Amino acid sequence: MSDRSTKSPCTGVCKFSGAEPCRGCFRTREEVRGWKKMSDADKIRVNLRVRPLMTAGGKPSSKKVKKMDKKIRKLEKRLAKVRRKREALAAA
Repeated sequence: MSDRSTKSPCTGVCKFSGAEPCRGCFRTREEVRGWKKMSDADKIRVNLRVRPLMTAGGKPSSKKVKKMDKKIRKLEKRLAKVRRKREALAAA
């Protein structure tokens, strides 16, 4: 049985930008990769550091929000493509 203090803070977002921590759970790549091998004390330390950041930042954690974000990205790409076509027609 997993205690909240040792449960993984993963939100399923998993987005890293260079050396920055994950945008979803604020853990480093090393912490994410080595989570299962970490001692309970180390897991507690990580959770004490990241959980306040997660609640303060209001990061998306529900599957529904993630799905909507994915749809928005797809629509933005399509919109950019349509705008380029429109610009080409207007220039002609």
